[in-house]
Amino acid sequence: MLKLGATYIPLDTRNPIDRIGLIVSDSGATMIVHSRENAELASRFGLAELAVDGLSRAGDAVPTAPVSPSDLAYVLYTSGTTGKPKGVGITHANLANYVAWARDRYIDSPDDRVALYTTLAFDFTVTCLFPPLTAGASIGVYDGVRDPMVIQRILADRRITIVKITPSYLYLLSRMHIGERHIRRLIVGGEDLSSELAARVHSGLGGVEIINEYGPTEATVGCVTHTFDPETDRYGSVPIGVPIPGMRVHLVADDGTPARDEGELCLAGKGIAPGYLDGDSPAFTANPFQVGTVLYRTGDIARRTQAGNLVFVGRKDDQVKIRGNRVELGEVSAAILNHPMVVAAYVTTVREHGSHALVAVATSGHDLTEALLRKHLEQQLPAYAVPSSLKIIDALPLTPNQKVDRAAVLTVLGKAQR
Repeated sequence: MLKLGATYIPLDTRNPIDRIGLIVSDSGATMIVHSRENAELASRFGLAELAVDGLSRAGDAVPTAPVSPSDLAYVLYTSGTTGKPKGVGITHANLANYVAWARDRYIDSPDDRVALYTTLAFDFTVTCLFPPLTAGASIGVYDGVRDPMVIQRILADRRITIVKITPSYLYLLSRMHIGERHIRRLIVGGEDLSSELAARVHSGLGGVEIINEYGPTEATVGCVTHTFDPETDRYGSVPIGVPIPGMRVHLVADDGTPARDEGELCLAGKGIAPGYLDGDSPAFTANPFQVGTVLYRTGDIARRTQAGNLVFVGRKDDQVKIRGNRVELGEVSAAILNHPMVVAAYVTTVREHGSHALVAVATSGHDLTEALLRKHLEQQLPAYAVPSSLKIIDALPLTPNQKVDRAAVLTVLGKAQR
């Protein structure tokens, strides 16, 4: 499709039909490419169709069309604050900047094989598709959508050398029996990575390289990275690191001026998308630090260490009032992760008796009790910032995109979703 000059818009068939229809309509799609098993779904939208099952594998060379760097390569839809998904258009120039860097950083030789197991509607797949193919390496394809044991199958495949994974899935991997260590590089992204979890996996996989990759969809997959160091990254969260070539990072204070040590993480450079398809792009602003360029305000809060690395602190909009006191969910999560026996944690809020209440779950590979963890938090946080409900669970529940499933967490805690 890219050689033809077309833009691809991946659809996750697990989504509700109304959401799929909204994406098809909003994106201005003109053709649906599908497998035979999705023929009925594809026929609902009244577009031209192409069934891939009947295509010849040995056909003529694919014709090419002239493509401009500013043309859209793909569109991914993210959750909007209004409940309506927002389409993020990524240009060929955006994609080329990331792929050129990722190919050189992640792929060492044609013998490398990268596991591809997530839906194409998740931008993890960009890392798993283009860097290995442009480097002459290969891809191992797995049905991670319908196979709950996909990580075990990847571990058992001796040909796989590189895996991209979320911290939630990484925790599941850390609890599995790992035999022969053929995986030499793990690229971790999508969520905050705890140092304890990284250290456990690093040791369990014989010193495997772990790269923490940060980046919103609007900045083309990943734009800030850090290689885990078990000697220096020992507490709290693993740093997200420094920007990749072609990207710039600014920490910005509430008044819009440069922040000294901690502030909103704002991005600029070759990976920044031109905006959302609907044109409603308040997060994309004129860059006050470099005239004529665009600044993307992520809404994430980060701090810069003395070594120059960025550390994710939390979301700017994760600020809530608890009994009249301002609380950052990221601060509470960091306090939980600071316990040496905690591997992963998730903090959110519910409405109880007309006001916000903090609730949290944590995972531990040790005999950590809720009473011990609560005592730890009471020593680190003011009383109003200690979660009213706190539970130790075996593993964080995940959505199909490997993110923490908030609704499932609330079910575990016995709370109605709000």
